[in-house]
Amino acid sequence: MKRKKLSMIILIVGIAFLVLAPILGYTLDKTTLLDRKPITINEDSSVGLPEAYDYGFTLQSYQKVRIEFSVYYANVTATLKIFGRGYYDQQKALNSTSPGAMVGLDFVWSQFAWGQTPSSHTDDANSRTITYNGYWYIEFAGDTNNDYLISIPGSYVVVVYGDNDGPATNTEVKFNIVIKIDGPGDYLEKIFFYIGAGVILAALLFISFGYYKQFKGGR
Repeated sequence: MKRKKLSMIILIVGIAFLVLAPILGYTLDKTTLLDRKPITINEDSSVGLPEAYDYGFTLQSYQKVRIEFSVYYANVTATLKIFGRGYYDQQKALNSTSPGAMVGLDFVWSQFAWGQTPSSHTDDANSRTITYNGYWYIEFAGDTNNDYLISIPGSYVVVVYGDNDGPATNTEVKFNIVIKIDGPGDYLEKIFFYIGAGVILAALLFISFGYYKQFKGGR
């Protein structure tokens, strides 16, 4: 009786791991690094890198960030670029080059399409300019090749600069940005799946061995 009860407990634990695997994979698929609506900078950002908005992040192997970049404010034009940390720090220290003259790294971008993920409907670019009521999805992993992401681990910086073409007294550039990075969901989903499958297999073998001993003893 104890063997049967223990076998059922082991089996239930294994099933629990299998059930949790896709749940963890989904809930931990992305981690939000930044969610700011709005961010305000000065239009001097278009000629001076220190005035531009910057946000740094680090990518590991096979990891990417997804950026939701939007502007809902009249008279505002904003541009987003991504640079390697070393290049960005050097240019900011020198302050001799405007953000517009700096060449950004390649990423893929798209607009939302019903029934499709951003990465399934994309083009590649090294900058993205947005105006009133614009909304872009941007995915970055280090580089691109024919609209596909290439994983290059390292430290990077998202930079946004812009202009306000309204009255001369209005120099505010407002934009919205959300940055999400791949979380541990995929890794944990695989781990929990393999653990669950292993536990269930062990439970079945344990039960089978018990029946085998009973059968052998009965003979």
